[in-house]
Amino acid sequence: MKENILDRLEKEVLLCDGAMGTLLNSRGVPYDKCREEQNLVNPELVRTIHQEYIDAGAQIIETNTFRANRIKLRAFGLEDTIEEINKAAVKIAREAAGKEVYVAGSVGPLGVLAKPYGHLTVEEISQLFQEQISYLVEAGVDLLMIETISSLLEAVEAISAAKKVSPTIPVMCMMTFLEDGKTKFGDEMVSSLNKVKEAGADIVGVNCTIGPKETYDLARIFIPQVDVKIAIMPNAGYPTIVQGKTIFLSSPEYLKEYASLFVELGANIIGSCCGTTPEHTRAMAPQVRGKKPARGVSPSPTITSAVRAAEIPKAAIAVEARRFNEKLTQGKFAITVEVDPPKCSDYNKMLEGAETLKSLGVDALNISDNPMARVRMSSIALAHLLQEEVGMQTILHFTCRDRNLLGLQSELIGASALGITAILALTGDPSSIGDFPKATSVFDVDSIGLVKIIKGLNNGKDLANNPIGRPTAFIIGVAVKPAAEGLELEIQRLEGKVKSGADFAQSQPVYDIEVVEHFRKRTAHLRLPLLVGILPLRSYRHAQFLHNEVPGITIPKNILKRMQKSSPEEEMREGLKIACEFVSQVKGLVDGFLFIPPFDKYHLVEEMIKAL
Repeated sequence: MKENILDRLEKEVLLCDGAMGTLLNSRGVPYDKCREEQNLVNPELVRTIHQEYIDAGAQIIETNTFRANRIKLRAFGLEDTIEEINKAAVKIAREAAGKEVYVAGSVGPLGVLAKPYGHLTVEEISQLFQEQISYLVEAGVDLLMIETISSLLEAVEAISAAKKVSPTIPVMCMMTFLEDGKTKFGDEMVSSLNKVKEAGADIVGVNCTIGPKETYDLARIFIPQVDVKIAIMPNAGYPTIVQGKTIFLSSPEYLKEYASLFVELGANIIGSCCGTTPEHTRAMAPQVRGKKPARGVSPSPTITSAVRAAEIPKAAIAVEARRFNEKLTQGKFAITVEVDPPKCSDYNKMLEGAETLKSLGVDALNISDNPMARVRMSSIALAHLLQEEVGMQTILHFTCRDRNLLGLQSELIGASALGITAILALTGDPSSIGDFPKATSVFDVDSIGLVKIIKGLNNGKDLANNPIGRPTAFIIGVAVKPAAEGLELEIQRLEGKVKSGADFAQSQPVYDIEVVEHFRKRTAHLRLPLLVGILPLRSYRHAQFLHNEVPGITIPKNILKRMQKSSPEEEMREGLKIACEFVSQVKGLVDGFLFIPPFDKYHLVEEMIKAL
């Protein structure tokens, strides 16, 4: 008989398995099919995956029941098979686990909201959780794993339901947080995890949504402040689409490094989530199995200040716009800097930063549009305010995610009336990865279609060919990934954007001059001005994160080694030095730069400008 898992965790860290759902999809289960139904129609496939994780070193495996609650099964017409699916899943996992490996009953979110945001009452939520959990308990799981919960209310009700069904089976509850330490519903990390503990969870932790580096950043904060056993299971970075397939970029070796760091921080159970495979588990095993946990230290908060600038005459704003547009259209070198709108209505910090950048000779400010689908101040509002109060030209990032065809055209006309003359046309990150996963991603068109719409407005016509009176006068920018996995497809899309009316392009951060040389050679026929993104590396860990988790960014080995050799005190300085060297090397190949200062450290821009 296996030792109770809670007693086992007193003595050693345990290794959990990785993804089940994304692995099933990669092995032929269509994305529009119920993965949990495989317990009935293809149990051998599920059993094989369990066995592969066990062979790789997993000491805990999760049942294939993440979405096996009545609400989610109903979407596939399978609600009447809920008992059969859950019990079959436990049976399959038990057969693979044998006598040594623990079987965790996976319980995911219900997928609906409680009143007043949704139609379910708290009592109904509890009943739904109790139903699924009762089948898992009856079938004989060793513990219950409530996972990927983004609502504190739902987490507490799931734990309560578990304790009602079985007061003795250990309960693990992992919530999922964004990189800012809040759930998609705004629940704050440390207080939420402590409330989960108070609700009766024997093990608490985080999983899914973000990759190893950002999970580590959060773990450093919450582990010292949550006095209970801890579980950590990050994704293999953010997903990206390559040739129609969803892939995750974090390698097994990358997960291995972070597994060791999670042990050092004090985690008791370490596993992985979406995009991982048995190979990730195999790489993590030597860093986890049998190790003793420790406890980490919480970092100090940072404090920022800001001042308000004076209003600038409209004539001066028009001069700045004309000067910048001439630089881009006449082949003169342009310098731009990315500015993220605030998460509140106070934009003083952005004004202070804009004043600093103006004094350095920056030509324009790139104003992002709810990046990563996170709620921020309207990019149109901030662009207008910075132009009015600082007198700087702005490049308005404008996505297709949040606006239908009516809204796209309406807001573009409004932006033109506010004096905005440069647009970066973007498709946008899907809402499902952001603050509000239930928010609808519109995507009536993609970035190519958006360029066509803007070009039409510049010609005085809307999409239906109706006249709009005075035409808009936008210069149109588009985004490119010179280091994209599928470069042929990237170039094809860029050709489509140019054909639709694009005037210039801006790239993601690039660190390899050969990438720029190759991209410029392959796109020379387009004669398109290119602003290359420059993001100074903050640390070796930051470099690893970009290389392993962010689609379209690669860091050369020599740069990774330089960052690795730098002491913690020198890492940011070394990262800035690398950026300045790259600026000096690549300036003859491009038409300008998009500087992306980390943590709004605008003084770093001065150092990079000096390298020109």
